[in-house]
Amino acid sequence: MTSQPSYLIIGAGVFGVSTAYHLIKKHPAASVHLVDRTPYPCPLAASWDWNKVVRADYGDLFYMEKALEAIHFWREDPIFRPFYHESGLINIDNTGLGRKMIENYEKLGVKVGAEMLSPETFKKGYADFFQNTDYTDVKEIFINRNSGWAEATKALAAYTDAAVEAGVRYTAAEVERLIFNSAGDCVGVQMVDGQAITADRVVLSTGAGTAKLLADSAPGRADLQVDGRIVAAAVVTAIINLDPSEGKRYTEIPVTVHAIETTRGNLSPLFCSI
Repeated sequence: MTSQPSYLIIGAGVFGVSTAYHLIKKHPAASVHLVDRTPYPCPLAASWDWNKVVRADYGDLFYMEKALEAIHFWREDPIFRPFYHESGLINIDNTGLGRKMIENYEKLGVKVGAEMLSPETFKKGYADFFQNTDYTDVKEIFINRNSGWAEATKALAAYTDAAVEAGVRYTAAEVERLIFNSAGDCVGVQMVDGQAITADRVVLSTGAGTAKLLADSAPGRADLQVDGRIVAAAVVTAIINLDPSEGKRYTEIPVTVHAIETTRGNLSPLFCSI
């Protein structure tokens, strides 16, 4: 009987943890080693955040279909269910996206609590919150009562816990460079402290740090460089601390996406909690 290959996964954000979890579940006898620079959950991972919006409300049909599959797990999976809050979602924009999302749900044959409301009707339903909102050129407002948000950091920690409990080994150490054998295959990593970790299969889940890691590890190998294959991006997030009475008030509203050109942004209830 052939033994299972060993796996080394660099990066314990949601992609790295998910890869480790599913590998160990499919191959319980395999060696699966997960490495990141800090004890988990690493605060530098893109998936580390106070919250993340959970929705399938997109104009792209394929993206919507995949998001619906993910939402099923947020609702049903015992790992994720405690961290999901179906608060609803509001999208205010003047591009016709709301109507496009309604049409996409219809194409997929999915029934959700989504509808389009006029600004006047919408303001009556949320009289305490949206009276002074910019409705420039807005004819309809999209509302989906079956969308929501998740406590991202807690969910990522629980997911990593589940992977470790299933047999994944976790190491908190900073990677300096990748190790290659004489054939040019990646066989492991060298840490900043000099420790080397090797495996039969090495998976990089290093996000925005991928380009630098490859450049530092193999500067002479053009075939490994990222070039334009990966583009790092970022968003600016503001967290506002409110007193308990204000915090309670704002936790009662849905996730809100305001996409009018001059004031584009989004508001998620947990941002307003103490």
